[in-house]
Amino acid sequence: MHKVRKATADDVVGIRDVATKAWNNTYLNIYAAKTVNELLAASYNEQHLLKRLDDQLFLVIEEEDEIIGFANFINGKELYLSAHYVRPSWQHHGYGSDLLTEGLDYYKDNYSKVYLEVDNKNSDAVSFYEKKGFEKIRSYQHEMYGEAMDLALMCKSLT
Repeated sequence: MHKVRKATADDVVGIRDVATKAWNNTYLNIYAAKTVNELLAASYNEQHLLKRLDDQLFLVIEEEDEIIGFANFINGKELYLSAHYVRPSWQHHGYGSDLLTEGLDYYKDNYSKVYLEVDNKNSDAVSFYEKKGFEKIRSYQHEMYGEAMDLALMCKSLT
């Protein structure tokens, strides 16, 4: 039986492992390995993750005491879903939906909208978010580690 809970410092290795497997599975077909590896090293190193855990909401989902996915929300003037990943072998079983629902429930009384950024070339993710009620606001190019990324800003009403 799976459970969703707030992440702790003890979850950093599991979070990093999920992010690495998800990024490699999805983005090595889209971007150069160097770009993927640099992004993962910058965003999911232990020190950076520990700081993010202090400042942001991280939810993890576990199956048999193994972290199989996580969602990272940043809140301030607006609510932003910063990261949302499930291990490739566990995708398409409702775990990503459970993480998203739990995170949005956590903030529903404080925000009227949630935003996220997704790669337009990641059609599975775009489709997932559209099915969950997100709409594309705009698409734009962003350069990261010397490579052009085709991104979309999406928004969902929480009211």
